[in-house]
Amino acid sequence: MALHIQSRSFPLTRALELSTQDNLLDILERYHQITLLDVRLEDINSTKHGGIDKRCQVLVRMSNSPEFVIRSTKEDMYHAIADCAGRVKHTLSRRVMKQRKNFRQVKEAA
Repeated sequence: MALHIQSRSFPLTRALELSTQDNLLDILERYHQITLLDVRLEDINSTKHGGIDKRCQVLVRMSNSPEFVIRSTKEDMYHAIADCAGRVKHTLSRRVMKQRKNFRQVKEAA
């Protein structure tokens, strides 16, 4: 399991790094099939001020399922990170439930 955090167009502060870790480490602990969480933080309009231009993107790579990407763009980077983490949790929960359902169907058919 790995958590990589990168920032584009601005320096990654310790506070943003800790916020990202706080939001995503529980996902790594809960879903053991995750092999990589690659987080990219970006200020889309870095030279301009204001607007909805803070983006968090999380690539989730799993050992037993295709990888997927979740993106969130908000006015505040902390909100973008929290929203993205919530959407990653929701997507993982749906995938695990679907895998369990498929496993039960195969087991019942046998």
